[in-house]
Order: sequence, then C-alpha cells, then structure tokens
Amino acid sequence: MKISALTERISQKVMGLIDAGDITLGSHLSVPKLAEIFDVSRSPVREALVYLEQKGVLQQKPNRGFFVKDDYTPQADTKQELSEELDLPEYYQLAEDWLRDEIESEVTELFLMKRYNLTKSQLSTVLARGISEGWVERKQGYGWRFLPVAKTKTALEQIFSFRMVIEPMAILEPTFNAPQEKINEIRRELEMLLESGIERLSPTQLQLAGYRFHETIIAFSNNPFFEISLRNVNRMRRLMDYRIMDDRNRYYAEVKDHMRILALIESGQRIEASYTMKQHLSVALDNKKMRRISAES
Repeated sequence: MKISALTERISQKVMGLIDAGDITLGSHLSVPKLAEIFDVSRSPVREALVYLEQKGVLQQKPNRGFFVKDDYTPQADTKQELSEELDLPEYYQLAEDWLRDEIESEVTELFLMKRYNLTKSQLSTVLARGISEGWVERKQGYGWRFLPVAKTKTALEQIFSFRMVIEPMAILEPTFNAPQEKINEIRRELEMLLESGIERLSPTQLQLAGYRFHETIIAFSNNPFFEISLRNVNRMRRLMDYRIMDDRNRYYAEVKDHMRILALIESGQRIEASYTMKQHLSVALDNKKMRRISAES
C-alpha cells in the first residue's frame, strides 16, 4: 500500500503509542479521537490504521472498527520520542507567557520566531496547536491574536459550573446506553493508569486520558449536543491545565473516582453515578483552584 508522508507519520505515532503501552493490546482505536490527538483530519488517520492492519499490527472487525491485535509484540520503546513530539515545550512556554500576561494579545510571526527561537515551520506547528485548542487565531491581514479563554479564575469556575450541569445530567438521559465493550475498554485504560501509566506517561498523555474518560461517558448519552459542548470546553481549558499538570499524585484519586463512576454505570445505578460525577467535578475544581494559586505564586 502506497501512503503519503502524513499517513506514514501518523502510523508511526500510533505504533509509538502501542509500543509504549499507552494503547494496550486488544484496545479499540477511535479514528475521531486519534485525529484530535494528532490535530489532523480523519481521512489520513483511517488510512494509517488500514496501513497498520496490513502490517499485522491491527485487526479490523466488521462494523466495529480497528483493534490492536492481541498477539502483536511491542517493538523498542519509542515513548520518549513520541512524548517530546506531543508535548512541544515551546508551546508550553508560549501558553505560560500568555497566562502570565508577558506577551501582548496581538503579535507578529517575526516577534514569536525571535522570542522562542523557532523556525517558520516550527512556529506553524505551535500556532496550529493553539488554533486547535481554541485560544489562538489569525488576524485579518497580518499577525496573530491570543484569546482570553480559560485564562482567569472566573473562567475556570464557569467552565466547571457548566460541566457540573451537563455531565451528571447526560448520565440521566433516557437515551443513555453504555455498551459493555466500551466499558471494558475504559476499564482497561484506567487499570493501566493505576498500574504504571500515571508514573510513565507524559503530562499531555495523562491530560488526554482524563478528557477521554469524560468525553466517552458523556457520549453514552447519545445526545450529540452534550458531547460537542464538552469537547469544546475541554479544548478551551487545556490552556490553563498546562501549568498545573506537574502533580502526578492527584491522578491516582481522580482515576479511582473514574473507576467508581464506571462501576456504577455498569451496574445500572445511574442516579448514583450522576451524583458521584458531580461530586468528582466539584473536588476537581477545588484542586485546580489550589494548584493554580500555587502555580502563580
């Protein structure tokens, strides 16, 4: 199969995640989620998965999608290379400077290239990620503009207030349905995080794992407006989350909460699951407030 350079690059990234243990054997691979992680359209992601199927890494099941083959043998550890690519330290620095009001809201490419010692290509990658996460936009004519989304304490509280309304209510939707296969998939990822993932994954990968849990649960509502709203909010709050991802200990409590919510959903106790989700988000907001104060001090 002849593939484009982009498709080959995506296939290498997917294999890197599998080899590093971030995607476990037997796991289902979601084309939309991978497209979001890699900030590309769905078409090259699907082509990459077809290519990996032909290489014997994946298996495509009719009407179910792509899965990592149970007998696939992970190759040499590529985690460090992949983490560096996903983490983009220059992106973190730009985000931190913007959060600290150390750069203006409107800047030129030349200013950014000089300030962060980037080539035009490197800067394009950084800005593309900012665009995808909702806080960077190109000005009409010339230059770039940074948006104050999720930048203040008030914005953070408003985001979590919104989430505490939609996420618990989504669990109570009459159309809510959690397939056992998806429950098992979520549980495998949560168990991986508790066993070793929290210590070995990059901050960005841990962040995305948390987003993935909440977005999967809300998708069970089968109400696309809930899911779209949460995805948009998560994109906006990533900017603020970048500066408070250094405390890995908090992930253990959060993942255990996720396990409890999942168990309640699996047993059909949706009212209890809804209440637990609201409590979980309330505690998460309090923790983020404290870590944000610490990050700014």
